[in-house]
Amino acid sequence: MNLKRASTPPPSEDVSQRLMAPPLTPGAPLPKTIIPPSPGGHRLDILAAAATSKRPAKIRAPPVGSKRSLIVGVRKPATKTSKAKIETSEAKDDIAFAKMSTGLMDLPGEIRNLIYSFTQSNSRQALLVYRPRLASLRSRTRLDRHRTLPSDILEQKHDEAFSANGHRGSTRGSSRKCKSGTLARETNRPFYGLTQVCRLLRAEFRPLYLQKQEIGIDLVEVVQYLQTFYPEAPEQFKALSISTDRKIDMPFTGNLTIAVGDKLKAIEKAVEGIDVWPLLDLWANSFKIEAGFGRYMAPHYDATADGEAKDLYRLFGRQVQADRRCSVMNVAWRTVLRTRSLASVTIHRKPASTSSTSGSPPQQAARLAVPVVIGPRPYIHILFRADTAEPWMTKAVSKIPQAWLKVCGLDSMEYFDIKVGVEPTQAD
Repeated sequence: MNLKRASTPPPSEDVSQRLMAPPLTPGAPLPKTIIPPSPGGHRLDILAAAATSKRPAKIRAPPVGSKRSLIVGVRKPATKTSKAKIETSEAKDDIAFAKMSTGLMDLPGEIRNLIYSFTQSNSRQALLVYRPRLASLRSRTRLDRHRTLPSDILEQKHDEAFSANGHRGSTRGSSRKCKSGTLARETNRPFYGLTQVCRLLRAEFRPLYLQKQEIGIDLVEVVQYLQTFYPEAPEQFKALSISTDRKIDMPFTGNLTIAVGDKLKAIEKAVEGIDVWPLLDLWANSFKIEAGFGRYMAPHYDATADGEAKDLYRLFGRQVQADRRCSVMNVAWRTVLRTRSLASVTIHRKPASTSSTSGSPPQQAARLAVPVVIGPRPYIHILFRADTAEPWMTKAVSKIPQAWLKVCGLDSMEYFDIKVGVEPTQAD
């Protein structure tokens, strides 16, 4: 079908004949060109007014001796300067058009989401280890360059352990060699650079990246990790509602695998313990942050036989089932976490030992009493806020009703003891 644009209706036949009739007097002026009126106006009135209001134009011959061309519309030949200006202008237009090439942020949002999903199609766990280097403000001397730093030794041990477990890295088009002579292993965070391009790309890609990219980190460093990669969390907590029927959570995503080391660090032996309440608080009140527990370098790790890791899952309101899957979250404990009723949650993997004096055995009655070192069982200390504490919570370590432990899913702990109380006030 031939589509045509709507136009003004043609004038009637009698009007056309009357207006376009040849002149009756020889030498009279020719009629003017008829211009179609607008669709909303009175066509006959406008034509009549146009024919009577203005005097007809006369065609005049050019003056004698004039050099002007008698043909209308003929342009004079352009000079070299004019041609140069035109070429310069066209070149500038070409450069401007080249700069207007389509970039990633110029694509529609649906296409950008497809690109983002492609980057996460083959993600692997990225193990983050805090290994600071010893440095000073002065430049390194020749003697310093030959001195092995403690971080270099740790890096070499980590690479040897990584290679011993069968993880042979490969590079993509890179011939860079490591100190040991083997090829440098491939990075486990291949598209992390997209979070460092610009603010808009970071705002779009970073939540998707953190949700899909699994991050392995030590238990003692997880709070520092959250403070570094989620710096806006304190401001988000201020605007967060603590009602039980809240529909909106904080817009944070993540995928954490928390490593529980076999060798205890100094901070794990301290009296203060490890405060994991920031982790629980952020995890329970965010859009989607996944958290799990595991061991370092354990290729045949059995999660169902690891009592310590299973108790840490219970601290998150879940239980490890026989098929290594986690159960649904405990409703009562979920309410405690989402209403932000807690003040702190500390893990004591190796509490300070207490010494007691025991009597001598019967066969050695003559000997003096000898001190015996008693190692207390590891425990998790949960402190409630004063305004959310239950009536039986009267001090930092209160007597826990067995029914309360069962309701919250903390009655079947295998490795840790549970201590519950109320945070001490300033008067205490």
